[in-house]
Amino acid sequence: MANVNELNEKLSRVKMELQQAIDLSVEIRHNNPQVKPEITHIWEEFLGHFLGYIKKRGKETRENLLADISWTRIRL
Repeated sequence: MANVNELNEKLSRVKMELQQAIDLSVEIRHNNPQVKPEITHIWEEFLGHFLGYIKKRGKETRENLLADISWTRIRL
C-alpha cells in the first residue's frame, strides 16, 4: 500500500528532474533563439498532458487533486 512518504520522495525526485528540464530549456533558448517556438511547444505539450491527466483521473476517481490547492499559497 502506498503511503505519504513514498509520494513525497517521488515528488521530490520529479521536482529535481523538472528543474533540470527547465535549466536545459533556458540554456537551449539562450544559445539558439531560433528554437524558442519548439521549446515552447514541448512545454505546452508537457503541461497539457500533466494537467489533462490530473483532470482525467479526477473524473475517474472523483478525487480532484487541484480542488484543495490554494493558488494564493503557491509562491510563484
